[in-house]
Amino acid sequence: MTSKILLMSDIHITVSGTDIVGLDPQSRFRRCLDHAARHHEDASHLFLLGDLTHYGTQVEYEILREILSAQPFPVTLMLGNHDRRGPFAQVFPEHSAAFQQGHQDFGATRILYLDTMDENAPNKHSGLMCPARLSWLQAQLEAGQGPIIVLAHHHMLASGFEGMDEIKLSNGLAVAEMIAGSSRCQMVINGHIHRIIFSIFKGVAHAMIKSPCHQMPMILGKGASSLSVAEPGGYGVLLLDPTSPVLHHVDVDLPSGPVEFDLAS
Repeated sequence: MTSKILLMSDIHITVSGTDIVGLDPQSRFRRCLDHAARHHEDASHLFLLGDLTHYGTQVEYEILREILSAQPFPVTLMLGNHDRRGPFAQVFPEHSAAFQQGHQDFGATRILYLDTMDENAPNKHSGLMCPARLSWLQAQLEAGQGPIIVLAHHHMLASGFEGMDEIKLSNGLAVAEMIAGSSRCQMVINGHIHRIIFSIFKGVAHAMIKSPCHQMPMILGKGASSLSVAEPGGYGVLLLDPTSPVLHHVDVDLPSGPVEFDLAS
């Protein structure tokens, strides 16, 4: 049976009363979780791909923990550029390892989730895979025989949004090369840009998903990485398959539900 995996990125939890471009991150996240529980209750797992909070404070992580306690899926937490390791570990002590990276097996497919966070980045928001993390990734790519899906927060390849590309994974091309060197990797999926984007690097698909909260406006070229627009929030639904995995994207809070139309000519 095909495993269904839920993917949400860039949650940006804030304390009550603190909005982002007029949106309440807590409410938007809860609506995505509620939508997933109603429409994808058969999902095996939920991965949160980083930027769990907006300011990386302990209070924000406590709010996140309370929200997650009321939803039905097993959850894996990843870190992004808006997160902070210390406060995160205080609230989630079960995730106190130096790096929030690991793997989960679903049937024949292994999902590798990376820690691309760089708290020492000169620009404060780009990512990094340090030598220790690169060594771990290489070992994971060489272990086993089944297909692999890689999850990350930061994007590895240029997107066309120049402001966001200035804060992508700083050694992303080298990481993409490493992944492409494994014939087993089917797809790399990340967040960070708050936009649905697809590209290919040396035969490996690279896909990006939207945020449950605010989105990146479709303005290519020069522009600040902080540009945001109040488009509908959403999440990814990944259908694993040893031969051909499928990534869907779900928009939440659309104006109306599905309507059947007459096919008669």
